[in-house]
Amino acid sequence: MRRASATVFAALAVAFAAGGVAGFTLARSGQGTSDNEVPARWVARIDDNYIAESAFIDEMRRRGGERPGQFQELEQKRQLLDDLVYRAALVKAAERAGVTAQPELRRAVDQLIANRYLQDTLRQTQRELNVSDDEVRAFYDKSADEYSVPARKRVAMLKISVSPDAGEPAWNEALAKMRDARTQAQKLDAGVPHFGPLARDFSDDPASRYRGGVIGWIAEGRSDRYSHDRAVIDATRALDEPGSLSDVLRGQDGVYLVRLVESEPRQTRSFDQLAAGIRQRLMQQRLAESEQQFRQRLMREVGVEVRESVLAAISPLGPPGQIPSQPQQPPAMPKDQG
Repeated sequence: MRRASATVFAALAVAFAAGGVAGFTLARSGQGTSDNEVPARWVARIDDNYIAESAFIDEMRRRGGERPGQFQELEQKRQLLDDLVYRAALVKAAERAGVTAQPELRRAVDQLIANRYLQDTLRQTQRELNVSDDEVRAFYDKSADEYSVPARKRVAMLKISVSPDAGEPAWNEALAKMRDARTQAQKLDAGVPHFGPLARDFSDDPASRYRGGVIGWIAEGRSDRYSHDRAVIDATRALDEPGSLSDVLRGQDGVYLVRLVESEPRQTRSFDQLAAGIRQRLMQQRLAESEQQFRQRLMREVGVEVRESVLAAISPLGPPGQIPSQPQQPPAMPKDQG
């Protein structure tokens, strides 16, 4: 790191450690067009750094100097200068002591600088983004079906388990028993919406036999989201009226009977119900797009080169773990504080 850059880094490092930026700018000899350039008017020198008169005035203003009665007396100005000189001396001492070479402090200051730049550039741009009412309406008109609630049916079932490798006599016995159950189900009182006591008498499905056989809601659409036998899903699709019964069904692992308990039609949610969520979704997309564009532009402007061969040659620090079911993501970078 060049000496001038080290001084800037040291100033930031000390300010970071102290809990805030010092708030004034040090002029440094050799930083201007001439190697011996110093401010035309300066009020203090700390080695080869100077507190320029203009920088001191800016600090007065930052500390409320425009309020009546502030900095009218020399003593008050001297106290301010003492503070600035002390901080500048800390910076110089930190530079000489090699504070700027401490990796953890360098990382912290780098993050502080990156956060500030983000606030002044990308975050400022993002704060000005908006989603218009017309855009929200257009998205709703185009995508309202995505937000509709699919039709669904609440069903009950009886199950008599049969081992997949059982012979036909076992299957025939289960089918006959379920036909008897169907006959009795047809005689149930109209006030019983499911299989009632028949579930305890005939079904061996432990999750539903004590609930009248009710297994819950099955929505239209993908069938693979449910763990029930495909014969149960297909029979549910075919039932229309609450109380209606399926035929006796032979499934993969047993014999089934299905009864429709209740049904709800497909429901479309209104624009007013969805507008806030759509606006948030569009804004999130817009923020992500702006961040991606900012990242790409920054890499081009700064000039970035990645040496893949060196990256690939770096050995892992720990032993290999279990093979993940999904590609692993890199650790998250520290978040900017804005």
